[in-house]
Amino acid sequence: MPPHTIDSPTSGTGTFTASASAGPKSTFGAGSSKTGAKSKGSGRRRKNKEKQVEKKWEIFEPITKKDPYPGMVVVDTKEGVVEAFKKINHYLKPRVKQATREIFVSFGGHNISRDGFLSLIAVTEGNGITYLFDVINLENDLWDNGMREFLEIPYNEKVVFDTREVKDCLTNNHGFIYKGMFDLRIIEVMQRGKVKTYMGLPHEKMEKGGIVKTVVSKTFLFTMDEMFTYYVKPSERENMKYIMETVDEKTWRSRKNGIEKNCKRWMFEYQKFLITVWRCYKFGDLLQDKLWWVSSELYNALYHDKDVRRYDKFEVNNLVPKFVLCVNGTTDQPLGGVRCTKCFRMMPSSEFTDAMIRDRTLCVCTNCVLLASDNFKAPKAGGKPPKKEEEG
Repeated sequence: MPPHTIDSPTSGTGTFTASASAGPKSTFGAGSSKTGAKSKGSGRRRKNKEKQVEKKWEIFEPITKKDPYPGMVVVDTKEGVVEAFKKINHYLKPRVKQATREIFVSFGGHNISRDGFLSLIAVTEGNGITYLFDVINLENDLWDNGMREFLEIPYNEKVVFDTREVKDCLTNNHGFIYKGMFDLRIIEVMQRGKVKTYMGLPHEKMEKGGIVKTVVSKTFLFTMDEMFTYYVKPSERENMKYIMETVDEKTWRSRKNGIEKNCKRWMFEYQKFLITVWRCYKFGDLLQDKLWWVSSELYNALYHDKDVRRYDKFEVNNLVPKFVLCVNGTTDQPLGGVRCTKCFRMMPSSEFTDAMIRDRTLCVCTNCVLLASDNFKAPKAGGKPPKKEEEG
C-alpha cells in the first residue's frame, strides 16, 4: 500500500510511517517493510540516520490459507481483553508515532438495537492490528476491563458507519452511553461533491433567489450499497462484498467451534470498508473535524433516549435528518420546543405551520410530511448528472 498522508488533529501531519523504535514492539505480528526513507532529527539522531519503516494495514495483507484474516487477533478471555486495551490505549497517546490517530470500530450482531444483541466488536488500532472481541463469551469481562471506558470516552476518534442502533443497544441493554465517533455516513453527505467518486453523483434542482440551479443532491444519506458504488474502487469491491450478505441470528450466537467463519469474514471486510472510505477524507483541520464530530454525535443520538421504538418509516429512513448537520462553520443548532407527532423529535417552531402550533396534535415536521406523501424517490446509485439547460 502506498503511504497515505494525513493531518492528525492531535499529533500534526503524519504519514503511514513510524519509527522502528516508536512505541513497544507488538507481540501480535505487526507487518512492516523497509522504505528507504530516512529519519530527520538533530545531533546524534541525525548522525545515526536512523531508518524508518512503513507500517502496513494488516487487513490489506495478502490473504492466505494459513492466515485468512491477516492482522486479526481474536480476544475471548479476560486476560486477552486487558492485554488488548493496554496496546489500544497506548496507541491513543498523542506522543506515540503511528499510521493514524483515528481508530476503526465495527459492531456485529443480530438486529442490533435495544431489541437485538451484539455478538462481536472489531477495533483496528493505529498501526493496523485488528482486535476481534467476543461479546457473547466475555460478557461483563469485556465491559469491565476496558471496552466500556473506550466507548464512553468522547475524545477517542472512533471511525464508524451509522451506529445509531448500536448506541440504542448499548444504552438500553448495557447501561452506558457510547460517545466519540466520526460517522462516515454523515461525513460523506457533508463532503458530497468535494471528493473523488467512481460514479456520477445524483443531482437535483434547487431554487434560490428565483434562480433554479442543478446541484449535487444532499437530501438522502447513502446506503452501504451506494457507498460501495461511489467510494470503493471496482477492483476492491470483491474483497469487501461479504458485508452485503446477511448473517443470521443462529450464526451470530454460535460458539460451537469458536466464532463462526462467516462472522469473522463479515467483521474483517467491514473494517476494510471503514478504512477504504476513511481514506477519501482528509482529517486534521480542527474546525472541520469538530463539525464532523458534533454532527456524528447528533446523528447517532437519534434513537437511544426514546421511550418506545416504532421502527416505522418515520423513524428509520434514509432522509438527511433535520438539525443534525453542522454547516456554515458553526456547531450551533436551533432549540427544539415542539415535538413532531410522527418521528417524535423535538424541533424549533419554524418547522411547523401556525395551525400546527395552535394544535400540537397536528404537528408534523417537513421530513415526515415528505415521508407520509410517498411521492418522493431516492436517487439511484450511479445515475448520470442531468444535462445543463440552455438559457433562453
